[in-house]
Amino acid sequence: MNHYGLVIWINGLAGSGKSTISKELYNLIKKEIPNVVYLDGDGFRDIISCDKHDRSSRIQVAILRAKMCNLLSQQGIVVIASTISLFQEVYQNNRNTFKHYLEVYIQCDMEELIKRDQKNLYTDALSGKIKDVVGIDIAFDPPNPHLKIDNSETNNANLKANTILQYIKNNKIPYIK
Repeated sequence: MNHYGLVIWINGLAGSGKSTISKELYNLIKKEIPNVVYLDGDGFRDIISCDKHDRSSRIQVAILRAKMCNLLSQQGIVVIASTISLFQEVYQNNRNTFKHYLEVYIQCDMEELIKRDQKNLYTDALSGKIKDVVGIDIAFDPPNPHLKIDNSETNNANLKANTILQYIKNNKIPYIK
């Protein structure tokens, strides 16, 4: 097989809106082509039964996620992966692994993330109740993505997903190559 599907790696901090935007993007692409899958970060962790969140474990999970994405891509499937994975090792691995790759960073200010904190993740990390939270006690490496979307002020996921799809079309990035 030499028809690789596009891997769209959507990363950002917890609560940035990456899962919501990814689901919207999935729905938009699904209208055009049938061979698209969405891999959510939490869902993937459930599949591999990983409950560790330290930096090393996060990188290991991201590398496993990338292997899954690559396997699907090699079969001509477009893969949308939603994940925190904000580490240089992951960026480098992805760029070396995928034949057809688009990295999208969903940026969101920490103040806004704390306001949106539905799971009390940031609140608990800041108070010392929990640890291993990226952006609080685990430093992350700012990405150098193909596309950066600021999701700090508005939460219109459909508009953001359309921005990604428009980027793909404007740059003539084929879904299958």
